[in-house]
Amino acid sequence: MASIALTANEVLTHSYNAIYGTADDATELILLTAPLTATSEVQELYTAGIIDFQSAMPASLHSLGYSAEEIASAMERRRLVEETQETLTKQRETTEVDELKARSKLAKNPPKPATEGSSSAAPAPKPKAAKPAPTKPAPTKPASESGGD
Repeated sequence: MASIALTANEVLTHSYNAIYGTADDATELILLTAPLTATSEVQELYTAGIIDFQSAMPASLHSLGYSAEEIASAMERRRLVEETQETLTKQRETTEVDELKARSKLAKNPPKPATEGSSSAAPAPKPKAAKPAPTKPAPTKPASESGGD
């Protein structure tokens, strides 16, 4: 099948050059052939973990008719996403390990409750005694009104 595709590429390229009058070596027509059902097969292989994204992605995009430049661009974007995900996963794992260590340390050595005689704890404030409410003196009658006349 590969030799038929290479021969078809040569025939297409020579025909193009003959029709449009270009004779430079940079012009090359490439016949892209792949059954569309191959995409689902590639997806199944990727999902099963048999192939990685670096194998699955180009095969799928090729079967959908993407050009080599589009596939290369998509692969680069995917690599950046993978690197970012790996970095975030490592950070999350490190954070989880540190948190588990801290919890383990706390479980082994729980903080001791503060005692009254310990110097590390601040003394508890003493409750203030309630002040008696101010009393008003009872009114008295002046001596001139007391009826002593």
